[in-house]
Amino acid sequence: MLIFYILIFFAALPIIAYLLSQKTNNKGLVLGYSILIFTFCLIVFISKFSLLGSLNKQIITNNITEEIYIDSKISLEYLKEAEAILDQEDIQIWMISLISKSIELNKLKSAESLIAFSERFFVTNNEKVIFYGLYTSLRDAKFPEFKTSSFEIDQDSKSPCLIKTGNIQLFIMNGPDIPIAQKEFKDIQNILLINSDSIIPGFDIASAHLNDEAIEFEINVVCKENLEEFYIRNLIVLNKSNIVNTYKINPNEWLKKSQEL
Repeated sequence: MLIFYILIFFAALPIIAYLLSQKTNNKGLVLGYSILIFTFCLIVFISKFSLLGSLNKQIITNNITEEIYIDSKISLEYLKEAEAILDQEDIQIWMISLISKSIELNKLKSAESLIAFSERFFVTNNEKVIFYGLYTSLRDAKFPEFKTSSFEIDQDSKSPCLIKTGNIQLFIMNGPDIPIAQKEFKDIQNILLINSDSIIPGFDIASAHLNDEAIEFEINVVCKENLEEFYIRNLIVLNKSNIVNTYKINPNEWLKKSQEL
């Protein structure tokens, strides 16, 4: 794009000289036609409505791809040029493609810079889910040891009754009231929570590990026989050296729902 501006500047010099000359006629006509021609060139070459937008996009994509292959931080100039010629939907698709390619090639420095630049283009809730998915893919590539993080209830745990329905939720201690994992169950001996059990991609058990968070878990059950409800709330400090953390429930930990104040 800089080359284009330089060419415009040199192309305009003879016109400026003509307009400044005292012996020339029809200056208004020449100025008018010049403005029309330059405006047309701007629309054709560099605007979001560019007739040559695909070519410009391909050139920028090639430039960025070269930086990806050497795992360099992507030039802000290239990203700004792309923003200038692409609309909102196109730039989202374009960024998703480049970020995915960077992660696939394990060029994580490039992927980080692309994700940092692109976050503002994902505005709606559905778009944010897509963005968080990209962020999670990058995180898992950087820290593969936490990709299979999990939390499970020990098989020797005791339930208060035969369970009709039950659910478990994990929360960050003193964090937002959004579970990092949740699941329904009917057997206390078969509870296993993994990263994909999160509501928001990336806000999961792995993120709790990486940030050395303590987690609070809450279990609620409804009994088959009399529909009584029991619950447990407790804290656990994740063991960072062990991606699988377990908790054994003792019989005396269960409280009746009616006892909750």
